Amino acid sequence: MNVQNAVVDGAVAALVIGWIMYRQTRWQELDANRLWRGPIILGLIGFVQMKSVVAGSGIGVMAVALLALSALLGIGIGVVMGLLSQVRAGASGLEARTGWAGTLLWVALLAVRIGVDVVAHLSGAVAVTSVGAILLVVALNRAGRALVLARRAEQLRIVAAH
Repeated sequence: MNVQNAVVDGAVAALVIGWIMYRQTRWQELDANRLWRGPIILGLIGFVQMKSVVAGSGIGVMAVALLALSALLGIGIGVVMGLLSQVRAGASGLEARTGWAGTLLWVALLAVRIGVDVVAHLSGAVAVTSVGAILLVVALNRAGRALVLARRAEQLRIVAAH
């Protein structure tokens, strides 16, 4: 990967994460289709990116371990984001926002990812430093959050029906 590609990849990842951070401070309709759209799209893009990186350089034990660690952290922080999210009844149904606590969790996730990237770079596990790996972690984070919010929304709908 040359420097120009790394800069473009980093800028794309920063824009995606920045957009997500901004949106989670705003009230959003809690629609199941919309809730899962982002994780699915990001996951597919990340998978395609990772596939090309792995095909070009292979993947070692250290890369697998670091990817697994990143995936677990992404999902775990997403679940916590879902639990911390505020949910309310809005004009067109339920609405949710993660707020500033979620933004702080993003900062924590980014700090861990930077640490993982440093270890990956030093150990030669280049697949872990790819944009595909970052997008997969973001997708898993969003999926963890979506899973919790979907369950919370369903519980609120059941309570409201009674």
